[in-house]
Amino acid sequence: MNPPNSARRLTVLASLVLSACAASQQILLDPMVLPRAEARPDEMVQAMVEQTTSTPATTTFQATPRPPPPGKLSSITPGTPSLPVPLSPGGKGKGEGEGTITLAFDQMPLPNFVQAVYGLILKKTYSLDPAVASRKDLVTLRASSPQTPAQIESAARLLLKTFGVAVTDLGAGNYRITPDNAQTGYNPEILRGRALPEVPLALRPIHQLVEFQAVKSSEVIGWLTKIFGTKVTMIDDAANNTLILSGQSDDVSAVLAAIQILDQPLMKGRQSQRINPIFWSADELAKRLADLLNAEGYRAVNSPSGQFPINLIPIAGINALIVFTADPAVMQHVMDWAKELDKPNTTRGVGGGYFTYKARYTNAENLAKTMQAVLGETTAAAGAAGAPAAGTPAAANKSGRVVVNAATNTIIFQGSSENYTQLLTLLQELDKPAKAALIEVTVAEVSLDDNTKMGVEWALSASGARTVGGTLSGIGLGAGRATGGLGISTGGLTIGRLSGVGDLRALINLLATSSKANVISSPRILARNGETATIQVGSEIPTISSQQTNAATGGMGVLQSVQYRKTGVILTVKPVIYSGDRIDLDVTQEVSDSTRVGVADSPIIDTRRFETRLSLKDGTPVLLGGLISQNNSRSETGVPYLKDIPGAGQLFRTNTDNVNKKELLVLITPYIVADDHDAQEITDAFRNQLGEWARPKGAPTPPMPVLPSLPTDPSAQIP
Repeated sequence: MNPPNSARRLTVLASLVLSACAASQQILLDPMVLPRAEARPDEMVQAMVEQTTSTPATTTFQATPRPPPPGKLSSITPGTPSLPVPLSPGGKGKGEGEGTITLAFDQMPLPNFVQAVYGLILKKTYSLDPAVASRKDLVTLRASSPQTPAQIESAARLLLKTFGVAVTDLGAGNYRITPDNAQTGYNPEILRGRALPEVPLALRPIHQLVEFQAVKSSEVIGWLTKIFGTKVTMIDDAANNTLILSGQSDDVSAVLAAIQILDQPLMKGRQSQRINPIFWSADELAKRLADLLNAEGYRAVNSPSGQFPINLIPIAGINALIVFTADPAVMQHVMDWAKELDKPNTTRGVGGGYFTYKARYTNAENLAKTMQAVLGETTAAAGAAGAPAAGTPAAANKSGRVVVNAATNTIIFQGSSENYTQLLTLLQELDKPAKAALIEVTVAEVSLDDNTKMGVEWALSASGARTVGGTLSGIGLGAGRATGGLGISTGGLTIGRLSGVGDLRALINLLATSSKANVISSPRILARNGETATIQVGSEIPTISSQQTNAATGGMGVLQSVQYRKTGVILTVKPVIYSGDRIDLDVTQEVSDSTRVGVADSPIIDTRRFETRLSLKDGTPVLLGGLISQNNSRSETGVPYLKDIPGAGQLFRTNTDNVNKKELLVLITPYIVADDHDAQEITDAFRNQLGEWARPKGAPTPPMPVLPSLPTDPSAQIP
């Protein structure tokens, strides 16, 4: 070869190499061809290290390549080139920036691959199981873009798993590489219960004891074996109804999740209903229902054994039948048939049957009185359970005989089933919860002058009130019909029925703010239908009712009789609730107070009292007004001594006559409480008025009620 030509060729080759180095910061070396014969791991790693730090043997020039920038590593390309294996797109790890290492492994023995990745590239401390070290599998892995260390570790872990090799992170940069089915090397962790295992070492075997709550373990182990196979070892302890699970953490967790689904009550999610037969025993009714439903094509059984579409379970002790079905429509079908079958048995003789009815909402003695009138007999009562019946037994007749057991509030009927069927409908209609009425009364005393008088009348007229006459007793005042408002000019007591109570309450509050009204009381009382309720807020004043002198002692001894008189605010109501939400009210309201000492050292009691009977609709307020009291007073002011001179003293004094009139306003509003829901709403409303402390914990704060606004006509304003 000609030396000048060789030098020229070497110069051109060096220029090309330097140009390539200047265009890229990363040096890609030509792959080194490895022999097909096996190489020891230490020789392989040494060859790889030498390859990353030296130039190929075919390069004869002495040019020094540009060093890589800081933080960059030279690529490792052992083996012969082949098609690249793409890894994570973009070449970026989680939180580690851009990739820095390019991989190209081709037909490398598996132990050498592990040593190259975890020892050389990742620089981790690892232990290699002998079973893995003896493997002769060849691994191929190439990356088309630079990878981060985290991406390389993830790709290597997934690749090794396809070869049946598991990588366990022991922490602090230590790894353990074993066959994927290995369960040895660590002490097992033993758990009890159904808590999911939290195992810091993924290869640590788990032995968990699971106790079944609703089903037998032998019924579940067959399902689990079919689902999970041999991944988890399951030992059935039938004597204790437990199951021992052994396996990896993930597999045991999956089995526990399946047990949570399978260990459920037999009847969970099914409809249930209780039937109380009247004319048949529970066993007889269950048998007839099962026969009838099976004839229709349903699968029904009258025993608790097994799970069927329809389970009929009779309970003889309480003569009840429990029905379980999976479909609400089927349940309704069973209930309809039970009503049809539970009919009187016509084969029983008259007077030979005993029937009991437990009153739920009403006194059994009151119900028995109604039945007595229907049957035309005398009702016998039993005072206590097991005791002989009190009273005169009823004479036997064609209708039957009734006995009341007051201890259990039960009616016992002896007679034919036909008669009892007729009486049962009547009993069920009468045995219903009694309604109640909440009576709200506001008693206010208004000081009257010309302006206030006009203001009160205007307020009632503006709120749409219309006054009606009332029949009053016990107060000695005539009832007049007002021409408008309260009818103060008539001098009698009037009753105003209002369409809304908000305006009047706002008016009373306004008068109280201007010191022209005094809200004496605002009692509320709940009374049962047809019964009297009384509320009293006040005191009892001792008064002398009589005095007697003892003649034997010469008139020295005096015998006095003292009676106590109730004073204060006393409200007595008796509601009678009718259908159509109407209420008849017997109302007695008294406001009294002791003022001064009168005759025989007894106090004088000022009393304002009314007693009336009203017929109202639920929630409709009624206003009672016209109880006016008048106090006259005369005051004298002037120059001392001079004002007392007869005749001329009038020039030195001023006489003032004061007339103070007060009117008692009573606002009554009834509310019907039909059931527990209404009672709860009323209780919540009272709690909201009392404030935050009275509300249950966690209850939301209700919005404030908006009272109706008063008319804004300037000519009708109250001064």
